[in-house]
Amino acid sequence: MTASSLDTAAAPPEAPAARPAARPLPVRVADTFFSPGKLFAELRDAGEAGERAWLGPVLVSLVVLLALTLATPLFFTPLEVAEFARQQAVDAGRQNLPPAEQMAGQMEVFRWVGTAFFAAWTFARPFVVGALLAGIFGAFFGGNAKYRMYVSVASHAFLVSALGALVGSALMFASGRLDVALSLAVLAPDAGGVARGVLNALTPFSLWMTALFAYGAATVNRREGWIGAAVILLALQVAVAAAMAALGGMGG
Repeated sequence: MTASSLDTAAAPPEAPAARPAARPLPVRVADTFFSPGKLFAELRDAGEAGERAWLGPVLVSLVVLLALTLATPLFFTPLEVAEFARQQAVDAGRQNLPPAEQMAGQMEVFRWVGTAFFAAWTFARPFVVGALLAGIFGAFFGGNAKYRMYVSVASHAFLVSALGALVGSALMFASGRLDVALSLAVLAPDAGGVARGVLNALTPFSLWMTALFAYGAATVNRREGWIGAAVILLALQVAVAAAMAALGGMGG
């Protein structure tokens, strides 16, 4: 045997290359808005670390939710909130509603019950959307990413929803008006019923978020096309908004 063959035989097998760790949360938050392709590729390449990265964005969204809950009474009285909520219900077709003065007395309870509900939903929604993304890509686009990777994609994309809440609330606080709208309903102010419910559900931030769901899922699957998935997700969003608006009208 030659010296080179002995060296080859004695050399230990190369250890598999270590996967990069997920980037720090502040970096991932910034990349969600400015470099989503880089973010989702890094989550994919980080493997299990990327799959576990879903919790940080959820906590950021929870902080935003709590901050807005605490800030709202500093700018609007319970009666103002009750009058606005009652008018929204009337516009949606609800009838036989109590007076705003009566609703105002319960507004503090409603505020914290609503906050608790949305906090629970903030934790649950990445798993719901993750399952939806796994189903869509598995059925139509040959996706083979792990379910937890879709959850991580969804949790980061939901940061756009938190930004939308911050922007909308800032506009309301600055203007002193609760009827500030960022949705497509501003394009059809006379729309009512189901049409208004659908338009209210569609905002620049919700459309941005839907695009990120599709783009992120395509990236973790190493797929270039994501528009088809975005169209499917948008159609589902419209269908859910229409169903909710119809049920709200029936509740009247």
